[in-house]
Amino acid sequence: MMSEYLNQTEEQEFNNVKKWFQENGTPILVVICVISLSVFGWNFWKNHKLQATQQTSTNYQAVMTSYLQNPEKNQPLVERFITENQDTSYAVFSALEIAKQQVESAQFEKAQATLQNALTSTQDATLQNVIRLRLAMVDYQLNQLDDALNLLSQVEGKAWDLRKQLLTGDILVSKGDKAAAKSAYEQAKQNAPASVQSLIDMRLNNL
Repeated sequence: MMSEYLNQTEEQEFNNVKKWFQENGTPILVVICVISLSVFGWNFWKNHKLQATQQTSTNYQAVMTSYLQNPEKNQPLVERFITENQDTSYAVFSALEIAKQQVESAQFEKAQATLQNALTSTQDATLQNVIRLRLAMVDYQLNQLDDALNLLSQVEGKAWDLRKQLLTGDILVSKGDKAAAKSAYEQAKQNAPASVQSLIDMRLNNL
């Protein structure tokens, strides 16, 4: 009797499960399919993104090689690359290289425009700090001293303190504020390695 009861109970449980699955099986299958497709889609997107990034990196190297061989002739190649890859860090790297070449040829106004465009095209904090430092240097060369100081005030992170304080001191000297420049140089000296401290001392002695 007990065995018969267990068999009946098992049969009832099986029938209950079968009935539940008949009522709910289709939605479950849909959910399973959706999850499977989502996982497949995510993996496909990751692989596609990786391949696209690798291709962009390859293109960047090729464009930069051509540009550095003849900046004046091949700048349109870089500008086209930047336009086609605006949502990547490689576009910012390219703009920084153009600005560097413009500074080296004393085209400070062009470098300023290049860096300003680069600054608005990235949300990466590290790249923004790099751009602001370089743009502050360009503003300094153009004697736009208040703009340069404003940019430096937006550079955050201890890694940038030495360069930030040195440039701040140089700008304050140009503004004629020797007391503030001395303070900036002294702060820079606290963060500087021994090889740089002698250069800061020269600045301090010339105040």
